[in-house]
Amino acid sequence: METFLWIVAVNWGTPLLFVIYPVGMLLIFKDFKFEGFHGPLLKFRLVNRGEISDPIEPWHAKLWGDWWGVCLHYCICYRDRPGKWDDAQVARGLLHEGAHGLQQCALGLLFWPAYLGHAFYIFIVQRVKGKPYTKHAYLDCWAERMARKRAGQRVDLSPEDWPRGEGDLWPWW
Repeated sequence: METFLWIVAVNWGTPLLFVIYPVGMLLIFKDFKFEGFHGPLLKFRLVNRGEISDPIEPWHAKLWGDWWGVCLHYCICYRDRPGKWDDAQVARGLLHEGAHGLQQCALGLLFWPAYLGHAFYIFIVQRVKGKPYTKHAYLDCWAERMARKRAGQRVDLSPEDWPRGEGDLWPWW
């Protein structure tokens, strides 16, 4: 029983460390605003420094690149300019990231090896076989497909629909 409790504590307790990022940005840099809960997940919105006329995003927002948001186990961190044109996209994004949050809560630390393992599997297997790429390491990963389906986004994307076209094989870098 003690071993089981240690496994539970490490697998579902360690992800609480992911709360350090949004809470640190909230308390130290004042770059996040706590917006409440999205189901069981804490919801943090990236704030704009220059309010209304010329919004300037915080320095670390550049690290997100083209990402709308990210789910870090028990926290959803996202961009939104309330009252602007992107409200429907924000609602879809919250559903998408909420699905990732539920995946992470269910799998604990196993989420990351399962997610990255499947992405690498898609990338490497297709490369070894030498055939044209028909699957995308990110877009066809099981976790992304599940999250897009829950958010009502397109699930099946052909190489022509990939963000950077057919040469877009690994979009994170």
